[in-house]
Amino acid sequence: MDIGCLFAPTTHTPDHIAEAERLGYGYAYVYDSPSLFANAWMTLGRAADRTARIRLGVAVVTPKLRHLVDNASGAVTLAALAPGRVDVVVGAGFTSAALLGRRGSRWAEVEEYILALRALMAGEEIDWEGARIALTFPGHSGLAPVTDVPVLAAAHGPKGFAVASRVADGVVTNPSHSSDPIPFEGRCVVTSYGTVLGEGEELSSPRVVDAAGPGAALALHLGEYGPLAGTDEVRGYQAWLASVPEERRHIETHREHLIGVTPEERPFITPKVIESATATGAPQQIRERLEHLEQSGATTVAYQPAGPDISRELRAFAAAAGL
Repeated sequence: MDIGCLFAPTTHTPDHIAEAERLGYGYAYVYDSPSLFANAWMTLGRAADRTARIRLGVAVVTPKLRHLVDNASGAVTLAALAPGRVDVVVGAGFTSAALLGRRGSRWAEVEEYILALRALMAGEEIDWEGARIALTFPGHSGLAPVTDVPVLAAAHGPKGFAVASRVADGVVTNPSHSSDPIPFEGRCVVTSYGTVLGEGEELSSPRVVDAAGPGAALALHLGEYGPLAGTDEVRGYQAWLASVPEERRHIETHREHLIGVTPEERPFITPKVIESATATGAPQQIRERLEHLEQSGATTVAYQPAGPDISRELRAFAAAAGL
């Protein structure tokens, strides 16, 4: 099983990806949510100049956020900068769509988008939204069609896994979204949140809350659809959210999403929540979880470091994973 990493991109992420390569991580993906994070394609372009081996990818692009041509061009450009080590993940959308006040795409749209994205990258002409389109890069642009960029699907339920089985080169899934995270045969990337505990460190430690809190807060954001359904913490968080004017709730729900913990979330990031919603634990516990995921069918675990010291999180997880 490969060990990769996943970033909520900031202006420092290119350097963190270079550090991840030195530590032995095989993959580095970044989220694409422009209302929250640094630009995904720009971040990976800068990372390409700092690395030589690690695979680079966006997880995820969505039909409702960027036009198909924009993402196809981004992927082809990144493939020219980092040949043979680019992945693209397509999904229905969660935070990126919510922050535009929209719902995620239908899975039929995701399936169509995957097929069209692959065709455009390969240099084909396609019909899209009533027009014939293609990537027609000039010969001196340094860009050329690519057919070696895997396109994966971000899938967390039966419809997503069905689409992935039909048209994608694998799946990226999140155990927080479902009690059955890997009902899929083939390349399966499982995301992991949390922090590696130091000797004698407690789940209530401020450092642990800062580092594991963003992943734990994701479960609060999922509410009754996530692993904390029915808990006092979810009820308390939802009660606070109900006090926010309705037209702003989507903004406040996702403020600091996966990158920090807001003052309003912090009272609900309890040791029980961290234990239930993240893969936080001592090094031996991390190793045991990785072994369990491998036995369950994961081919890659993508660890998302968070908190104020990303380098520490990368080093600690790499050591626990035996990189």
